[in-house]
Amino acid sequence: MKTYLTIHPLIVEGKTEPHQIEPYYYPVFSYSFLLEGEVLVSIEDKNYLLGAGQLILVPENKTIVIKHFKDCRGYMGGFSLSELKDASYPVLRTQEPVIQSFWFDDAVFLGALMKRMLVASEDNDKALLRCGIDLILSQLRPGGQVAAIPEKFMQMVFEKGNATLSVSDYANLLKVTPNYLNKTVKSHTHRTAIDWIEIARLNLAKQMLKDKNVSIADVARLSGLEDQSYFSRFFKKKTGMSPSQFRNSMD
Repeated sequence: MKTYLTIHPLIVEGKTEPHQIEPYYYPVFSYSFLLEGEVLVSIEDKNYLLGAGQLILVPENKTIVIKHFKDCRGYMGGFSLSELKDASYPVLRTQEPVIQSFWFDDAVFLGALMKRMLVASEDNDKALLRCGIDLILSQLRPGGQVAAIPEKFMQMVFEKGNATLSVSDYANLLKVTPNYLNKTVKSHTHRTAIDWIEIARLNLAKQMLKDKNVSIADVARLSGLEDQSYFSRFFKKKTGMSPSQFRNSMD
C-alpha cells in the first residue's frame, strides 16, 4: 500500500455551494486547521462544525461531505500510520473525529508550525514533516470537545431528507427553551440557531431545485416553508435569484 504524508494550504474565498461538492473518501488520517472562516462537514453522516482556531483530525477510511464552507484560510493534509515516528497517540485509536480548539498563542504557534511544515513538504523534507505531525498529535485529546445541545441541534438541522423546522420546533425536540437554544448554539458556533436553519434550508432547496421533476411549490414545502411566495422571497434574498432563475442556471 502506498504511504501518505502531506500538507497543503487551505484558502477558499466566499462560500461554496454544497451541490457542487462531491463526497470524498480518505483511506488515511486527515486533518484541517482553520486560521479564519468556518466549514461544516459531514463524516459518516454526522455533522462537525470547524471555526477559526480549531483543528479536526479524521480517522482513516472515512467518507467526508462538505455542507457549508465560508472564507476559509488554514492548512489541511493527511498521513499514513506507517509514516509516523510514533503511532501510539490516544487520538489515533478512536474511530470518531477529534476537534480541538487552540486559542491565542497556541493558535499562533500551530499556524507557524504548519507554515514550516508546508515548506518542509515542498522541500521533500519528510523528517521535519513527521516531527510536525508528531507534535500536533501530542496536543490532541479524544472526546469531550463538543457541547451536547449544539451538537444535537446541528445533527437535526442538517439531517438528510428532513424538512427544516423552526427554532421553537427544535427547542421542543431538545427539551429546552428557544432562547436557550439560540444562546448556546451561538456561544459554540458564533451563529444563532436561526442562522443555521436558514443555511440548511437554503442548501436543501438548492439541491431539490436541481431536479426539475420537483415543483417549486414542493421545494418550498419540503424545505420547511409552506408559503411559496415567502419561500421565493427568502430564496431571492439569499441568492440574488428567484428559484426558477436558479433552476435554469443549472442547465
